[in-house]
Amino acid sequence: MKYFISLTILVVILFSGCKKSETTNYNDLLIGTWVNQRVNDQPVLTDASFVVDFKSDKTEMYAIGFQIDENNSQWMENNAYTYTLAGDMITLTGTDLSGKTYYMEFKILALDETTLKYTVPEFSIDGVSYPDTHTYLCYKVTEDLSGQFTGVWYGHCTTPGTTDSLYHYWEYFADRTYNYYYQDESGNWIKKSDNEGRYFLYGNLLATNYSNDLISGGIGKAYECWDFGIDGNHMIWTGLRQNNVVASYEMEKVDAPPVWNRK
Repeated sequence: MKYFISLTILVVILFSGCKKSETTNYNDLLIGTWVNQRVNDQPVLTDASFVVDFKSDKTEMYAIGFQIDENNSQWMENNAYTYTLAGDMITLTGTDLSGKTYYMEFKILALDETTLKYTVPEFSIDGVSYPDTHTYLCYKVTEDLSGQFTGVWYGHCTTPGTTDSLYHYWEYFADRTYNYYYQDESGNWIKKSDNEGRYFLYGNLLATNYSNDLISGGIGKAYECWDFGIDGNHMIWTGLRQNNVVASYEMEKVDAPPVWNRK
């Protein structure tokens, strides 16, 4: 009788182990687009978010805001990476946009349909190793909001204490370009001619490139990131900034941009 009970327990253990290995497939779970949300269990500044896209052909896209020089920064995507997956280790190699060679190892701590948590045991650039003791948590993009996002939006900044009290128009196109409209001192609507605008969507993360910030007076190329939500014709942007300030905008979708004066 004891032999029968022991044999039964052994069968249950073996069956449970097989079932677990069959349902845990890191390769299938890993494929998709991931947005960094927390580092060392702390929320990251929204402008410091990055995006990784693991594709089924073993290539990887990496997107982040790059500081080009002292006065210029831009959000950029780079598809020049490949990866392999062995057990809980992801190995990535490739070159960045400046031609530097990268080698990275990610150790998966947790991975399911919605979250990826990992550490970086090895990180080197052009053969020089840079220790990274951080733990990264990313969420998986599960919906495409581009159809709802394209169009014309009219709204204003709702950040407490903001000096930006005016309303604005944003006109987003399916090719990822956009127009921005503002009012001059006389109340005339102007389409910003030097906008050089392009935007990127990753689920609820919006990254936007622009130039010559009218509000802050900054000169040069720049980018900013926002978490956004859309409910019908209403959209809200929020972004965690320095000193734990949460910036925000609220806007409504409208039929057309304003009649504007050419300058």
